[in-house]
Amino acid sequence: MKLKATNENGYTFLEMLLVLSVVAIITAIILPIGDRWITKQSEEEALYTFIATIHHAQAYAMANETYTAIRFRNSGRSYSLFAPSSVTYLTVDFPGDMHWVSSSNLKTIEFHPNGNIVNPGTMILRSSTGDKKLTLQLQHGRVLVYEQ
Repeated sequence: MKLKATNENGYTFLEMLLVLSVVAIITAIILPIGDRWITKQSEEEALYTFIATIHHAQAYAMANETYTAIRFRNSGRSYSLFAPSSVTYLTVDFPGDMHWVSSSNLKTIEFHPNGNIVNPGTMILRSSTGDKKLTLQLQHGRVLVYEQ
């Protein structure tokens, strides 16, 4: 009597367990790194949006020959752009733990109708990745924002 040879393909339980444990370890390593990366990207995007809002406020002041101001709200966790007659033109929330630090010497960013900044100075935005120091000054008719 001749036995029939079988062609069985597949994985053993031990092989599957090994693969799943490797995937679990890699996931446990990657998830916190990915979360920090997403937080960092979100805060960088918020910083660039804030700087763009500063430039927009100056351009709006010059184009409409009116005062504009950026004021911080909710303990510095959001900011609003005010146009003529203190009408709120735009309000933006900072992401997560990012906020304006109230001890900085620049509490409001205001522009004259000619585009000049009323009070140039330095402000601090605190985030989970560290403090961002922004220096605002007027040079050649354009407000310059330096990140330190």
